[in-house]
Amino acid sequence: PGASEAAASAEDQAHMARSASCWMCSSCVRRQGSNGSLEMTVSDTESPSVNSRSARVHRHNNPWCGGEDSDASASSASSASSASCSEDSTWCSLTMCSPARFHFVPRNGWHPFLRKMHCSARNTMEWMGKGPVPAAPKDCWLLPTNDEMALCIARLQSQLAEAGWKLLTCKPDTVSRLSNKARLYDHAESVGLLGALPRHYESPSTAEYPCMLKASVGQHGRDVYIVNSEEEVLEVTDSGFGDTWVLQELISGSTEYSVSLLVEGGRILDAICTEYTYDGKEYVWPHVDELSRSSHSNIPNHHLETMAGFLAEYSGICNFNYKVRPTGAICVFEINTRVGADLACDVPRRRARELFRRLDRLSSQGKLQKRKAKH
Repeated sequence: PGASEAAASAEDQAHMARSASCWMCSSCVRRQGSNGSLEMTVSDTESPSVNSRSARVHRHNNPWCGGEDSDASASSASSASSASCSEDSTWCSLTMCSPARFHFVPRNGWHPFLRKMHCSARNTMEWMGKGPVPAAPKDCWLLPTNDEMALCIARLQSQLAEAGWKLLTCKPDTVSRLSNKARLYDHAESVGLLGALPRHYESPSTAEYPCMLKASVGQHGRDVYIVNSEEEVLEVTDSGFGDTWVLQELISGSTEYSVSLLVEGGRILDAICTEYTYDGKEYVWPHVDELSRSSHSNIPNHHLETMAGFLAEYSGICNFNYKVRPTGAICVFEINTRVGADLACDVPRRRARELFRRLDRLSSQGKLQKRKAKH
């Protein structure tokens, strides 16, 4: 097991020793006792086999128990009394209490942040998109952490669905034309939204400097440069412009916006904006110091309308990175067809959990619609 798994196991054992409630936190125990499905208190000391049975009953009656350390139980873990959990705590405090409901692949270090959402989210699978398709845990979503995996899931969606995975994806070509920076320009032109992107330059000789030089495929600031002359461009590459490499306008400003969207069939179901303020106006992230950040859902309608214009055939979670021009219009740097680090790590955990709960409800609604259609 990795370090994060070992840490989780140590936390679970410590909590078991403190509360003597074995597989369930005191918040879940109180809730179970009140609805009559399972009578148990933190003073009960049952055998492991009985506690395993109790946990299964608990999971059945509380499908949204996160199996993670709840905010309330974590802050009051020193108490062995059921009163140590606040009344608004709704998540079980142990990872063993609930199986995974969301698997984020591939592993990239997000697991400690995802655990804090308390919705059975994991970033522990080794699968990189190659080899046999992994079998799915029951009722579990497979979500990409990079654009390459998003494209892989779109291509393998039939096999993954047969293996039991719940997916929200679309045609591979739709994923590619959004996530590939060169193809995004062509897509924006086809939907009449070129004005929502930085100006693109066909070659170093026609560019206005300083400008940005970016690889058409990449993330986390890899192969992204601020260039001040044609000579600086040619030091990096002398070919592939408009295909492998993109030359585009440098947008100045110290505030950058990252909006995570839940989208089904081009319809935006949820949106969370995180504003990042940096100590410079012209930079390549992450080579800049962050001064502040804040998350909210008060996104101007005309910004959402612009984003929706790119997403007519898209289904999945995606992420728009942009700055706002003096006119108030957005200027989109890139669209990530995956879960972004803002949603996975930076958005307040309770708000991020709400988005994933909304995603999970889509499968239940879909099943209901299919049953109605049959009748």
